[in-house]
Amino acid sequence: MLQNFLRTIREEKKVGQSELAKKIGVSKQLLSGFEKGRSGISNEVLCKLAEVLDVTPDAILTGKSTKPFDEKGRKKLTAAMNLAFTVYADQFDKDVLIKIATEIYGFMVDFDSTKTEIARNKLKDSLDEKIISGLAAKAFLDLRTRP
Repeated sequence: MLQNFLRTIREEKKVGQSELAKKIGVSKQLLSGFEKGRSGISNEVLCKLAEVLDVTPDAILTGKSTKPFDEKGRKKLTAAMNLAFTVYADQFDKDVLIKIATEIYGFMVDFDSTKTEIARNKLKDSLDEKIISGLAAKAFLDLRTRP
């Protein structure tokens, strides 16, 4: 199944499937199939979707915001860096702390860009899964490095 974020973005923008299909010149069935991961779409259609929804094609495919980095973004990154260093400074070196801060920044941007409770709950569920995966990976590595 091909995962994408078209439905989430479309719902956040309050655009119906039929309306969006008409605006970009494709069938509602094509959009429905893509949203459900049953079928792909051409790069041309992807670009039209992105233009109409005012997002990047990457945002549709990955769910990651790729809006330009502005002063607000710099403030978020600073907050993420401060959080990472405050919480984890005694546990990790600088390179790892920067990676943690980058992830925190991404979560902040993603959370702030969600407009509906449904989208926020999906993001929270996704983060919960990442926490579980991360803890499992850490336990595995800790076990492997024991004498």
